[in-house]
Amino acid sequence: MKDLLELLRDRLRRVTRGPRATRVLQGLGIDPKRYWLLIDLFDTLSERGEVMDQLGRNGVALQMASWIYAAIFGFMALALLVSRPAPGLYAAAFVGMTAFLLFFILLSEAGNSLMNPNEALILAHQPIDGATYTYAKLTHLVRIVFSLVPAMNAVPAVGSVTLPLAPWYFPFVLFAATLATGLLAALLCCAIYGWLIRFVPAKRLKAAGQLAGTLPFLLVTMMGQLEKLGRSLHLERWIPASPVAQFGLAAAAGLTALAAVIYGLRSLSADYLLNAGAIARGASHKKAHARRFSLGERIALWVGGQPARAGYVYLSRMSRRDFQFRRQAFPLLVMVAVIYVPLIARGWHTSPFDRSFSSMHLAPHLFGFVMFSMCNAMIYGAEYKGWWIFQSAPVRAFPAFARGVYTAVYLQAILLPHLFLTPLFIWAWGLWHGGLFAVFSLAVASIYLSLEMRLVESIPFTRQALATGNATLMGTMIAGGVAMGAAVGLQYFLIFRSELLVCVVTAGLCAVAFVSTRLCAAHIADNIAFDLATASGEASAFYREIGS
Repeated sequence: MKDLLELLRDRLRRVTRGPRATRVLQGLGIDPKRYWLLIDLFDTLSERGEVMDQLGRNGVALQMASWIYAAIFGFMALALLVSRPAPGLYAAAFVGMTAFLLFFILLSEAGNSLMNPNEALILAHQPIDGATYTYAKLTHLVRIVFSLVPAMNAVPAVGSVTLPLAPWYFPFVLFAATLATGLLAALLCCAIYGWLIRFVPAKRLKAAGQLAGTLPFLLVTMMGQLEKLGRSLHLERWIPASPVAQFGLAAAAGLTALAAVIYGLRSLSADYLLNAGAIARGASHKKAHARRFSLGERIALWVGGQPARAGYVYLSRMSRRDFQFRRQAFPLLVMVAVIYVPLIARGWHTSPFDRSFSSMHLAPHLFGFVMFSMCNAMIYGAEYKGWWIFQSAPVRAFPAFARGVYTAVYLQAILLPHLFLTPLFIWAWGLWHGGLFAVFSLAVASIYLSLEMRLVESIPFTRQALATGNATLMGTMIAGGVAMGAAVGLQYFLIFRSELLVCVVTAGLCAVAFVSTRLCAAHIADNIAFDLATASGEASAFYREIGS
């Protein structure tokens, strides 16, 4: 079997690099020789584990994602086949779902690949034109399409033969339609970044790319608002009644979209390599001015000296600058702003002590959900090879450094939001209820943070991002959501029925939060020291120092 696969790969390699493929590449303005040199370079980097954050070049992650989506689409196909829908409706359902999921995946992958072009700085002295480099860099998007589309639609296509009135060739039509949809989604994603590169300054492209990556999610979350807007504008009045006019309007819209895609692709291939250096450097930052007595110095006094200040400043600066962290954290912040903030805003005037359910019962646990994702993203960084600089620090400095890291997260993600929310709680529910709920929420959020910061198994931002991260975290997030739902039910049906019980539970939670925080900081310090010792091949020396 292995020999057969090797034979097929060799045959495919000969076909794709043969004379016909060469003529096709030249017709697109691509230098075939340098294109395949770049493809071999990217494949070599993937085999060495240098580009594990790109789904199309990480075989393990791509295979895992294929199996997950195959199971999801297979279950959906069985559910639809039970209802015996019309063939057209069945095909439209899977074409639509394929288009949305691939657009969501490919837009993020294209942004991750284009907005972090570190290897372009190495190749800047080579005579490689923009089209050749751009298409070689985005070839992994085609791999994603040809891997995920068959996985998604194999079971639905086979199952479609049982549909009433479906012709014998319907499975082939469905499969071809979904594959064409995937390729169009890839072209559209590339065109979007072409438009960004054309009109957005290079030093702002990383931020613009992160915003573009949230477009599919924003469309889903705002679907209800967009539907209401369409109804209020009465768009059906603007559609002509004549079939000929409708066909002309549809043709004009299609041609306009096609022209926009072509223009975006041309801009991407022509201008990307010219701006790659500025994209990699990002926006320029103002020089930091020394303050007479900054918050970092207070952290040094309160938490543990200069190493604690270093940990606090390091995490505060890197969380705002690191590309990989911002790429993963920005969609999460958008989700909180679009979904949870309106949910809380609609129910914040209803006290959780009332008999009716209040959405404020969710507030303490939202911090846990957000921080779980943040702590997972905090491990990885775009400049992960810079970890060696921490080996110049003595092992005894890591406990204070870990306390500084934890303090930075706690102040910015837990304490400051509660300081902002407490006056609102007091104004809405009174001093007693508002203050008590604020302390309860602060204790619960502190416990969540102390548990979730244990996921930080190394110095933050010093590991390479992995494409398998989202797939492996899915089950954990589902289990965590179930546990949070149970905690919300316990609050509503039991704890907040009695003010005395709330006081007792809050006091207990504060004690647990204090102990778990101290243990968490020590655990992070041990993880950091062990990770550095292991990475440098000095694990035995590390254990000897612990023993002494």
